[in-house]
Amino acid sequence: MVDSDNLILMTNDRINRSLKRMGHEIIERNKSDYPIALFGINQRGLAVAKELGRVLSDIINHEVKVVPLNLEADSPAEEKWRERTYEKQHFIVLVDDVIFSGRTMFRALTATVNQLEPAEIYTAVLIDRGHRKYPVKAEFYGMKLPTKLDEHVAVMVKKGKVQEVQLTYEGDVS
Repeated sequence: MVDSDNLILMTNDRINRSLKRMGHEIIERNKSDYPIALFGINQRGLAVAKELGRVLSDIINHEVKVVPLNLEADSPAEEKWRERTYEKQHFIVLVDDVIFSGRTMFRALTATVNQLEPAEIYTAVLIDRGHRKYPVKAEFYGMKLPTKLDEHVAVMVKKGKVQEVQLTYEGDVS
């Protein structure tokens, strides 16, 4: 029998405050003032990227481009990029909801450098869980939360908007 307890880690207000802080950190890191392009990884990463893009646009008073990066197995590599305009003169940030082992972010980095020739690439996530298997770090993150292996972090997205972040313990209760 599986018992599942949910703990709300981030409410919508906390998410918005974290995104604003991340937005300011991204702007500070962009020393060359290149146009910012956010690549949202899969569905939940894209939802985070869209909200981060709105925050950044408000701060710099200029539209920030948000690009979907679908890494699902059924998505052909050539469909991952609709245009190749994000080359050397862009500040590229790969955005996902949660980083755990680093596998998804590693795949996104690999796909990006295989298709484009960016000068720099950065990573941003809403939640950094630790437990890396791949040498990838989240340079911008909303919350760093070392979790247990039997815990799950779920970013709840409804109608393309991030609602809350939950921590679920899924242990076997006999």
